[in-house]
Amino acid sequence: MTTPRHIALVGCGFTGTTAFYQLVDRYPVEKITIFEATGDFGPGYPYRTDESRDYLINNTTDTMCLVASNRRAFVDWLGTRPDLAPDLDEKGHLPRPVYGEFLKDAVAATRTNAAIKGIAVELIPHAVSDITETDGGVTLTWAGGTTVADVAILTTGRAVEYQPFPAPPAGGARYLASHIGNADFEAIPPDATVHIMGASLSAYDVLNRLFAPSTGCRFARDADGALTFVPGANQRHAVLCSRSGRLKGAQTRNGGAVTRNAFTPARIRALAGAGQLDLAALRDLVIDDAAANGVTLDTAGLMDPYRDCDNADALTARAAEFLAHAIRLADSSDTVNFLVDFLGDAQVDLWDLFAERLLAAEDERTYRDAVETAVLCYAAPCPVPTAEKILALMKAGRLRILKGARDVGLDDTGAYTIRHDFGSERADILVNTIGAVNRDVAHPEQDGLTRALAKKGYLRPYARDGIALPGADVDMASFRATGATNIYVANMMLWGPGFFTSSAFMMATIVERLLARMFQVGATARG
Repeated sequence: MTTPRHIALVGCGFTGTTAFYQLVDRYPVEKITIFEATGDFGPGYPYRTDESRDYLINNTTDTMCLVASNRRAFVDWLGTRPDLAPDLDEKGHLPRPVYGEFLKDAVAATRTNAAIKGIAVELIPHAVSDITETDGGVTLTWAGGTTVADVAILTTGRAVEYQPFPAPPAGGARYLASHIGNADFEAIPPDATVHIMGASLSAYDVLNRLFAPSTGCRFARDADGALTFVPGANQRHAVLCSRSGRLKGAQTRNGGAVTRNAFTPARIRALAGAGQLDLAALRDLVIDDAAANGVTLDTAGLMDPYRDCDNADALTARAAEFLAHAIRLADSSDTVNFLVDFLGDAQVDLWDLFAERLLAAEDERTYRDAVETAVLCYAAPCPVPTAEKILALMKAGRLRILKGARDVGLDDTGAYTIRHDFGSERADILVNTIGAVNRDVAHPEQDGLTRALAKKGYLRPYARDGIALPGADVDMASFRATGATNIYVANMMLWGPGFFTSSAFMMATIVERLLARMFQVGATARG
């Protein structure tokens, strides 16, 4: 391999934008070709500038970065745009479209910098439909023709074509396949009951929108400072339906520092070298660090928070208790929001633990099947204001939680039937918040490019001991797809618990590592 001079970026949301910036800022490239199917370079899927302003950035304003070395980039940029945040709270959570404006500005500024440096930039407002490796490069096919580059980096976002639920017949239930860019929300009646498939941060977006001030309701503080729901004209009810029923922890607003002396790369690698590393050993390291921070972890409760709930009402009540506790931890300077802060601090080390395959294959599979969902409740927490609104809705009887949601089908009337742990129920309005992320490389409903790359063997399913797991098989030292020579992966096909879907920091770190390795290898090969 020689040092690449012409690089193609396939997708220009956050990851494509940070790759574009880092390439122009740090590396001896001559040309960068950027594909973006929407034609809107920078914002990507979650940060569209025309999106609902009820969707909030999950991380605090002062941690939203473009490169990992400067996590204050967004808040410092906002100082130049007081029109976007006139009453800026650095520990607050702005609407996602505001961050989209930042990303658009970053693309524009980087284009200017590229022009000054003599780097050619080509923006192509189309999706790439195919990539073929050639002798020493790649040919990318798109609706307008082909482009030849030295390497391609997959910086695409979500595979929105995948829909896990059946479409209703005409005159039947109403199905909202996505909450992004969907004007159908405006047609939901003010007295509707809305079932939301998923309990992730996307589901929280939907709740913020269903109970936004524009719908006639509001949230007010009572005498004790707790948030309460004031319905006004909004008579809606909502149901969160998921397999685990788990709710998210809340982002820390005060403090945030934890002591981490047990769960460290040195300790983890030493245990692995001695043949003593397994999930139980990792759990014990976390427990030791918790104790050092004055926290006693209820590991059984973390793994099964609803273990003694025998009906749906008891489960919803337990979920409300969890959420109230999460808000107290996040909002108090006298307590430690340990798991949220610990996982925020350890995310890169977690990534490396899995990237180096220090865990045995059986333990990794067990982690993904039984542990990862619990970890992501704290690794990808929600804003405190959102958590407070959700708790207020639960207290007002406007929000229920269902666990074990599965087998979503249509009855004879065209309404949905959702089976769950305590029975089944009818749904006349169903919102999908789980179908936009599809990390199964071989899935028949993958997007066209992924299907094409998989068919050629460039993208292969990630597997341990012959058993496929979510994600693509990637050389984690270089982020090159193992079935390819000049195709690199920096998107949601990457696997590992370090891949927190709300972490701009983590994706900026991945791009930084990928590019450093790519150009280091090139420089070495060139001699």
